[in-house]
Amino acid sequence: MIDKDFLIAECEKFGVHLSEKQADVLDAFSEFVLEENKKYNLTAILDPEVFTEKHLIDSLTALPFIPKGAVLCDVGAGAGFPSFPIAAARKDVMVTALDSTSKKTGFIARAAERFGLKNLSVLTKRAEECTHERESFDVVTARAVAPLPILTELSLPLLKIGGVFIAYKTKKEEPPSNRNLSLSGGRIKDVILYSLPSGDGRVLYIIEKVSNTSPDLPRPYGKIKKSPL
Repeated sequence: MIDKDFLIAECEKFGVHLSEKQADVLDAFSEFVLEENKKYNLTAILDPEVFTEKHLIDSLTALPFIPKGAVLCDVGAGAGFPSFPIAAARKDVMVTALDSTSKKTGFIARAAERFGLKNLSVLTKRAEECTHERESFDVVTARAVAPLPILTELSLPLLKIGGVFIAYKTKKEEPPSNRNLSLSGGRIKDVILYSLPSGDGRVLYIIEKVSNTSPDLPRPYGKIKKSPL
């Protein structure tokens, strides 16, 4: 379905080195997404070139910021972006795809089994319900989920101290308030601006976990959305 040479070449520009075998897996996964899309409405992007750019390449741009051997949680994983591409490209990273919709986590679980990704598992929960998973991940990612202040409150409680939260954004946003970061235990480490092959701009916000999250966080999602910190 996809142009694998294009995928490999464009990923190289971001310091991401894909093998032919990894590109084959991502190609087959792309076909599986579009096949299952007829049942579950997983994506509105059907054009192979746009799919490659906006789902695969964009998902993989965070790889240089993920430590070797990391345990990673992808919040609001949806159809498996970035969780599936990360797991396919980095067998050393243990990836948990977290989503509240069982149809989506079920799809990701089937994809992981179909393509032999033993380092990809799923968890069907809302982020604010993950009390047992609190402060247990080295990396948390979130792509196209919610505004940054909301994401910070949802994601940082899942991180160990010293871990990083990577938020994928289509444009620069107002950073979380000092109060938000203080209560969540975070510090903005870096803001990475980049462009996809088409020229569309993107941003990675990298927030480091520097202290324990307040035990009062995260609040129920309705309160977070109504009154972000």
